[in-house]
Amino acid sequence: MDRKKNIVDKIASLIPGYKGYAERDGRRNCDSVLRDSIANCLLEVEKKIDLIMFEALSNKDKVKLRSLEIMRKKVNTLSSKIKYAPYGATAFFSDVKIKEDELEKIYLFDLEMQLKTNEIQKLVLSNSVEGLSELLISLEDELVSRNIYINEFKL
Repeated sequence: MDRKKNIVDKIASLIPGYKGYAERDGRRNCDSVLRDSIANCLLEVEKKIDLIMFEALSNKDKVKLRSLEIMRKKVNTLSSKIKYAPYGATAFFSDVKIKEDELEKIYLFDLEMQLKTNEIQKLVLSNSVEGLSELLISLEDELVSRNIYINEFKL
């Protein structure tokens, strides 16, 4: 009988080079690996948008080109914000410690960001940008919520 996947198992299946979110010492590194993975995925999306922009430029479609440039900049900015987002771990000597259930909530934010990034990548790799703006807003909202939650522990 297969057991139901928990949040850590889901994240583990998405992170290249996963070493173990469950290991207390490795959490900061795993958090960084996941965010790097998401950021790199977004950089690949940006490269694909560049190719779509080149196509729009060849077709002299200035309206589409402007729209694509706005989305390309948004993808680039989100990639940087995710890469340098706060860690999901507290300092060793901190008075405030993140408990297991709080860590799980951070993992849920991380998982949701990865899933949204996968949607974005799938859309753009299919040569479509229809709905991309909404997906980018959704990803940014998830990141903001995650950062607000983590910053509650950084007193």
